[in-house]
Amino acid sequence: MYQRILVAVDSTPEADEVLAHTARLAVAGEAAVRVLHVQALDVVDGGGVGGVVEDETADAAVKVVTSAVDTLKAAGVSNVEGWTEETVRGDIPNAVLDQARTFDADLVVLGARRHGGVASLFLGSVSDTVAHRSACPVLLIP
Repeated sequence: MYQRILVAVDSTPEADEVLAHTARLAVAGEAAVRVLHVQALDVVDGGGVGGVVEDETADAAVKVVTSAVDTLKAAGVSNVEGWTEETVRGDIPNAVLDQARTFDADLVVLGARRHGGVASLFLGSVSDTVAHRSACPVLLIP
């Protein structure tokens, strides 16, 4: 069984299914779980005056993680922690992969489809990149 699971979540209702799968695996194997939410930033060039645009506030990102941690605990996962990261949109796959290495994950779980809004953090291209470059197994939840 898996001992260290990294689960990447967003703020859409579809994340509930990602968490449900994670909880079943974690409880069965008594695994440690780290919940990751990546707050995406867009860098814009406004006629020589650059700036950064956030899809969500840092408080909103923390709420996503806190809610996910609470959901996993309610499902019986005893060893769970939350983590937020901030990166430019194009670097999201690297943020997930870096966190998997840092956490020494032996499984990464994330959504596989585009769902809109903040869920665009985990577009097909993100899940594809993570699945193809990960050093450990990746479970993609449709």
